[in-house]
Amino acid sequence: MNTLNTKEHVVILGAGPAGLATGHELSVSGVRVSVIDRNSFVGGLCNTNEHRGYKFDLGGHRWFTKNEDLNSWFRRLMGSEIVWVERISRIYYDGAYYSYPISILNVVKNAGIGTIVHAGVTYLLSALQYSLLNKPIRNMKDAYVAQFGGKLYDMFFRRYSEKVWGLPCEKLSSDWVSQRSAGLSIWTVIQESLLRTKSDNESLIEEFMYPRDGYVRIPQRMAEDIVAKSSTNAVMLDSNVTKIKYHGPHNFEVTYCDTDGRETSVAATTVVSTIPLGVLPRIMEPACDQSVIDAAKGLTFRALITVNVILRKERVSIDTWLYIQDEDILFGRMHEPKNWSSAMVPDQSTTSLVLECFCTKDDHIWSMSDEEVGQRCIEDLEKKLKFIDSSEVIDFSCVRTLQAYPVYDLEYAEKIAVINGFLAGFEGLHIVGRGGTHRYNNADHSIEMGLLLGRKILGYDVDYMDVNTEPEYHEIKCASVVNRDYYVLKEELN
Repeated sequence: MNTLNTKEHVVILGAGPAGLATGHELSVSGVRVSVIDRNSFVGGLCNTNEHRGYKFDLGGHRWFTKNEDLNSWFRRLMGSEIVWVERISRIYYDGAYYSYPISILNVVKNAGIGTIVHAGVTYLLSALQYSLLNKPIRNMKDAYVAQFGGKLYDMFFRRYSEKVWGLPCEKLSSDWVSQRSAGLSIWTVIQESLLRTKSDNESLIEEFMYPRDGYVRIPQRMAEDIVAKSSTNAVMLDSNVTKIKYHGPHNFEVTYCDTDGRETSVAATTVVSTIPLGVLPRIMEPACDQSVIDAAKGLTFRALITVNVILRKERVSIDTWLYIQDEDILFGRMHEPKNWSSAMVPDQSTTSLVLECFCTKDDHIWSMSDEEVGQRCIEDLEKKLKFIDSSEVIDFSCVRTLQAYPVYDLEYAEKIAVINGFLAGFEGLHIVGRGGTHRYNNADHSIEMGLLLGRKILGYDVDYMDVNTEPEYHEIKCASVVNRDYYVLKEELN
């Protein structure tokens, strides 16, 4: 066993967006940083796979934040690599296409005025129950019904939510709704679609920034900067953390294994973990008790199979992404990389698709072979959505991701509280990021959390856990942004 000793050293577990952002912020201030990741690539879920010269993100990632300080940081990081993408998203529901976020006029066109009347009646009933009679919001269904009424919930939220999470909405926490659609309601829908109210404070985003060569370029740029900043910094891949020993405040020993099983231990004054919150307590020493183990085992994730299809066709759709509600279609979301950046395809006379199949390890979807999953998706594209002819398919590939979406079941918050209570006893240990906090973050949320955590470690009085708790829908623009100004770079990287 090789052992490296150091006086002052921040060790970061995971080279995803949150971990790299923390390391990036610290390295700018001269702190020694080591990032350790079990994968052979940086980025975690923000990865871009390449097949036959075509580039495929691991799902539909886009950069949008209301925090202008964070936007400025992003522009400095990515420079000329940024492209602007028009936002066009739709819902496929029972053979028709609906705008998303929901448009009243679009619903009338597709479903008729009777549907709108029905939606209005159910919303008034829900308003009576939840607002006037103070009916408690107990789960995801209640949260959606309170905001939109029963009819719109059934049309636009129930099927997709259950497809993503693999559970009835009644068995899922309302917290996910508050994070993803806070401040969005039937009234914002009416303002946008009927009254045409598009003030700076309430209009929905119409475009977003994106790295020209795929989303992985964001973590790659951060990793490049960390290593370039100091010869003592490191980003170590193919390295699986197996044990974290706590010797006292700001005194840790982190052990990891390479692909050949060789163990190495490094000393750290601070440890930042982005590895799944349910895994972390089980590799800590001193060990946790059984109640913590039980809580950790109770935190679950949905898995993801992305099917990447290459087509002998110039374009399939106008959408930046498309939500597929229907249960008989295997994938739940689709995007066309070429609609985001022309650099994602090597031949502009062709195109490609990323199809997201939500599943759980060992369920009927996960148990299908890659060939079976791919062929089923192609069949759905051809026969149900009528987007393609199977003869236009050049090739396809599949990417499997186990821990893609942290599940918000009805007990998840209690489990997190038990785990956090145990972790609080390790002075100098911090958790951050999507998996690290078991929080459904967008990539920009995770990066913002990481940057703020870096500032906190540097001694600034900031609350990085406050990220992704905004009181309004995350795709509503807002002029009166709170500019935190905590992570503005003080110098240009060499």
